[in-house]
Amino acid sequence: MHIYFSFICLFLSVTVFGQQKLSGYVYSAKDSTALEAVSIYFDGTTIGSVTNQKGHYSISAQEGIKSPLVITMMGYSPVYINNYLNTNGKMPPVYLEEMTEQLDQVFLETDPWTRERKLKVFMREFLGRSQQALKCKIHNPEALKLHYSPSQLKLTAWANEPLIIENKHLGYTVNYTLNDFYVNYEKSLSSGMQLVNMVYYEGFSFYQELKKNTRRKYIKNREDSYSGSTLHFMRSLAQKKLHENGFRIFYDKFEAPPYLHFEFRKVLEKTYVKLLVEKLSILYNNNEQSAIQTNQPFIIDAFGNHTPPSAVIMGGAMSTRRFAFMLPLDYKLQPE
Repeated sequence: MHIYFSFICLFLSVTVFGQQKLSGYVYSAKDSTALEAVSIYFDGTTIGSVTNQKGHYSISAQEGIKSPLVITMMGYSPVYINNYLNTNGKMPPVYLEEMTEQLDQVFLETDPWTRERKLKVFMREFLGRSQQALKCKIHNPEALKLHYSPSQLKLTAWANEPLIIENKHLGYTVNYTLNDFYVNYEKSLSSGMQLVNMVYYEGFSFYQELKKNTRRKYIKNREDSYSGSTLHFMRSLAQKKLHENGFRIFYDKFEAPPYLHFEFRKVLEKTYVKLLVEKLSILYNNNEQSAIQTNQPFIIDAFGNHTPPSAVIMGGAMSTRRFAFMLPLDYKLQPE
């Protein structure tokens, strides 16, 4: 890229992990009445449930996973729970607050870009510039708030409700809560044109099958998207199977032993990783070139999801795939 992109969601091995059932109740904070049809899901996965008439839900959790449990319903502020594995399966009751209308951010300088231009940039940088991105559609683009700052050379986007994204390339419908998005530009010294320097986004997502029966083309496209992806790399790194899975590591233009510049510490299903140099190049299948940089140590969980999400910056081929190629965290961990 030269556009650097930090993925919020990645994943890990095909090991069968122990499961724990989580169950609890969801109520209205206003009058303590049970809330029906509340969505309960693990961020970035296809694992979800809904509450019944009594506000009760039950959902399976896999050991070693750090994805937040998201509890959300239209018209209410979402709740995110991280310490669910210490509850012995009995979750404390959740009280959802009704969402008040949020005022737009106040900016001190005039935005010279039209909404049409800003939306076009958002679609290109969020979904991607590929042919596959053309098969993705955001059904509620009106939910997006966009602002361009000429002094900072920065486009910012946010939304007060989940984006509903139909991905006809991979065969998913995704509910995506956009927490942060920005595009940083820099001016070319030679031409004076604004060039994209960095793209970053993060949020919470829930994947559902687009069709009841998954089509063969979706299965093939998912496998193609997985091969050589950031997800594939992170799983391979945590399992120390980079070479076996087609990844080669280069430092300062020379090939290096794959784990020489990494420091690892394994605790149960979590892998603590520290990059010991500023930047490494990655070559997948002797064809696709990428790069990895970090600003602090990070953890890879039992899905391969790394936290904190902003700790890792991927460049090159891995960074250009964008949302159109993103798979759920439990891809290849659940039976087909």
